[in-house]
Amino acid sequence: MSASTRARRLASLGVAGLFVTLTVLLSGCQPRTDLSPVGADQPRERTGVKPVSFSKPPTIVALGDSYSSGEGTPPYDPDAPGCARGASAWPRLLGQQITGSTVILLACSGAKTTALTTSFHNQSSQVEALRALVVGKLKPDIVTITIGGNDAGFGPTMTSCVIWRCFWTGRDDRTREYVTEQLPSLLQTAYSQVKAAAGDARVIVVGYPDLFPSSTANTCKWLDNNERVQLTGLNNDINRVARRAASKAGVDFLSIDRVLDKHKLCTKDAWIYPVALTGAGLQASGHPNALGQRAIADAVYDYLAKGD
Repeated sequence: MSASTRARRLASLGVAGLFVTLTVLLSGCQPRTDLSPVGADQPRERTGVKPVSFSKPPTIVALGDSYSSGEGTPPYDPDAPGCARGASAWPRLLGQQITGSTVILLACSGAKTTALTTSFHNQSSQVEALRALVVGKLKPDIVTITIGGNDAGFGPTMTSCVIWRCFWTGRDDRTREYVTEQLPSLLQTAYSQVKAAAGDARVIVVGYPDLFPSSTANTCKWLDNNERVQLTGLNNDINRVARRAASKAGVDFLSIDRVLDKHKLCTKDAWIYPVALTGAGLQASGHPNALGQRAIADAVYDYLAKGD
């Protein structure tokens, strides 16, 4: 749908009619969001994959935002309301592949870099919780972190795409400027704080997957080609900045930008929940479903198996 068509349609409606129209637009672009499990949380054998080897069953601690907490994969941990720590979060699926491992999920949906050092959703700061594990009995062997997307406002940008436009009146430039000029120091500081709190654990920054399809695979009427290119560029910028910040902080960086190939948002077989404005799918919008979580878990497992 072109911007001029959107403008004429929205201008002709009242506020009440706006939400009805948006619901119709969304239903025509994506199937209804279903948060029911799809079986990806069940342990399974992977053939032809080098096994991960540890001297003892490892403890894996996952920090970060909704892309590590498992938003969209209920049921959620009841002791952390608002954090959406899902049963099929990829760190938990990763743990299922490593015999005897313990997975501790500290990531919290909506977290920005500030949540690493300050309380968020009534939970202790993630760095504080990590530090407590290090001095306690469950010393971590691996610490993963995915963070930065909320600092950059990626979620609201996607919602804006559906309501009106992804970017307007220079917002694209301002967002990209924030990502390239302010986010680097925030991420480097965050990674350094995690490394300092992690003891002898290996710290791995896990990037964000590429969410947006090619122009030929795109089935969403709200996503025009120009906006698709802009969103892909923003996603790439965040990952590029994260990689550089990880290098400066002396921690690993794992790119997972290809894990959703052929299953991206707005494709016929998407492993990403469609963008929704109401209902059960609102918070899950733009997040991997259980199959997408499994794909990320497999990518992290393969990285660990390489022993780099």
